[in-house]
Amino acid sequence: MKQGDLVRNRNSESGELGVFMGMRTFKRSSKYLKLFPDPDEYICAEVYWPERKKVGTIQTNLIEVFYASR
Repeated sequence: MKQGDLVRNRNSESGELGVFMGMRTFKRSSKYLKLFPDPDEYICAEVYWPERKKVGTIQTNLIEVFYASR
């Protein structure tokens, strides 16, 4: 996936489309370190959803490229 690709939300019944903006990394909060033995970072995709008029994060396995940008 590249910046500017048109992506489809696999969870959306209407086939919601958005523009892939890039990847975002979240550091795991120290309050949850006891629950997870591997304190890795969480990486997800940032997508602009025109219907919602906002950028949101989503797991990368829940989106697919609908149309690749050049």
